[in-house]
Amino acid sequence: MSATFRRNLRSREEFEYQRGWTDDEMKAAELRKEFLKEYIINFDTNLYKTVVERDWGYIAKREYRWDVEYKALTNGMFAGNVAWSLRMFMLKKFVIWPLPVVGVLGYLYYQPLLLQKHNKKLFDMCNVGEQYHLGKKRNEVLRECNKILNREDF
Repeated sequence: MSATFRRNLRSREEFEYQRGWTDDEMKAAELRKEFLKEYIINFDTNLYKTVVERDWGYIAKREYRWDVEYKALTNGMFAGNVAWSLRMFMLKKFVIWPLPVVGVLGYLYYQPLLLQKHNKKLFDMCNVGEQYHLGKKRNEVLRECNKILNREDF
């Protein structure tokens, strides 16, 4: 993807994140997240039979890792560092416990938020066509999402 395309996609995701989601959009997002968890995140994408499915499954999993996992981990560690620094400043002695505790809690807080933000992009990466198992399952979920949102397509 070109830098301009990625920037536009990022700004669109940011806009949707800031304006909030309706109940129907949340239901559709839950369906997409269930699909991602079943066929991409918690699945070994090397087990797909065709090269196209393996490649796009790998790319979607890699994007998930960078956009959701690592960013949530970084945000959690930053929050842990802030809590750690504040606690040491308050007590005027060295304490270590805020770093791992707040870091883990920060990760657990940010991971679902980032998955909610990036679920449509990750879901659209699995659009490989009806002739493939991954594409067939994705299109089934897409049809359900379209019924919920009363749209022809996203």
